Amino acid sequence: MWPSLVIVAVVAVGLAVWWRARRRSSGDSAGIQRDIDPFTLSEPWRRHVQAALSSQRRYRAIVRDVKPGPLRDRLQGIGRQVDDAVRSCAEVAKRGDELDAAITRIGVASIERQMQHATDDVVRASFAAQLAAAERLRATRGDTDAQLRLQVVRMGELTALAAEVSVGVDQADALGDGVSDVVVQLEGLRQALREVEQPGRPATSP
Repeated sequence: MWPSLVIVAVVAVGLAVWWRARRRSSGDSAGIQRDIDPFTLSEPWRRHVQAALSSQRRYRAIVRDVKPGPLRDRLQGIGRQVDDAVRSCAEVAKRGDELDAAITRIGVASIERQMQHATDDVVRASFAAQLAAAERLRATRGDTDAQLRLQVVRMGELTALAAEVSVGVDQADALGDGVSDVVVQLEGLRQALREVEQPGRPATSP
C-alpha cells in the first residue's frame, strides 16, 4: 500500500509543477483574452480586436514551441509588449465604437431636413453647428479606423516575423523594434482619442 501512496504523491507533485509552469507561460495571454470581448463592439471595431487577439494567440504559440534559453526569454519579453498592444487596440476600438454611437445620436439626416425648412438665422446657425460637430466626429472616426487597421495588420506581419526568429533567423532586434513601434503608435492614438473626450475641446483627428 505504501508504495502506491508514494507513486500517487509523486504524480500529484509532478502535475502541480506542470500546471504552474503552464500558467506562467500562458496566464497573461489568457487573462487578456478573458478581459477583452470583441462581441461587445460593432463593426469594424470588432474585427480589429479579433485580429489583434488572433495575432497574440499565434505569437504565444510560437514562443511555446521554442526551447528554453536566451531566444525564448527574448521572445517572451517581446510578448509582453504584444500584450500591451492588444490592450491598447481594445481600448481604441471601444472608443471608436463610442464615436459611431455619438454620430448616430446626433441624427444628421434629421438635422439636415429641419435645416432645409428653417428660416430663422439663429436656428439655422444652431443646426449648422450640430452638423459641423458631426463632421468632426466622422473625421476622427475615419482616421481612427484607418490607423487602427494599419497597426493590426502590422501585428500580423510581426507575428510572421516572430515565426522566422523562432527558427533561427537573426531578426530579433527588428521584431522587438517593430512591436515597440506598434505599441507607441497605438498609445498615441489612444491618447489622442482621450483628448476628444474633454469637454469644451473641439474634436480633433488623432
